[in-house]
Amino acid sequence: MRLECVVVQAEQAASDPLALPAFIISIVAAGVGLSALLWNIIAWVRSGHRIVVEIETVVRNPKRNSGWTGRRGRFGWAAASIPPSHVPYSIVFIGLTARNVGRAPVDIERFYFTVGKPREDKNMSWTFEGDPPLPQRLEPGSSASREYMIGGIEAFTRREHRRRFRGAVALGNGQSRRSRLSFDIDRPNRGSEFLSSSAGKTLQTSAPKEDEQ
Repeated sequence: MRLECVVVQAEQAASDPLALPAFIISIVAAGVGLSALLWNIIAWVRSGHRIVVEIETVVRNPKRNSGWTGRRGRFGWAAASIPPSHVPYSIVFIGLTARNVGRAPVDIERFYFTVGKPREDKNMSWTFEGDPPLPQRLEPGSSASREYMIGGIEAFTRREHRRRFRGAVALGNGQSRRSRLSFDIDRPNRGSEFLSSSAGKTLQTSAPKEDEQ
């Protein structure tokens, strides 16, 4: 019905020059109305909590008191951002972060790692002394993070006969969120570029005092 109305207006605009401005104004008004509708839909979607889960690689050399963080880029993990399972003198972790980019608070009940599809429900979690207690309140605009040694995550992944894992969180409302990006533990030549990088060379060496002994 609205399409017929627009066609009629177009025909009137073609026959009557004075109708052309009115026709243009009606098109602009329709566009503005559609934009307002889309904005209201976006605002409604964001009115609750929105949890984004991210994973990153972390390498720490305790004796040197130094560390390094590798993050996945827009088009995938850069080779230099993927450390091997073991780096001499250092410990390799996977960092798991949950961010609330919505407008309402929500509780984080559990941090965990998962393999396969969500319906398979294959996951593993760890709790360490010193971690903030759960559930942990996540206010709008805030985030919560945990770090886990990659060896345990890889062992879990291999037990399930998989090569990729994702980070995830369980929410207080019964829902869960997984990281959009996964980590491939069997990537070809994994860790070679990291070990040859300047950060990798530093982190795989002993502390200066140890070198002197």
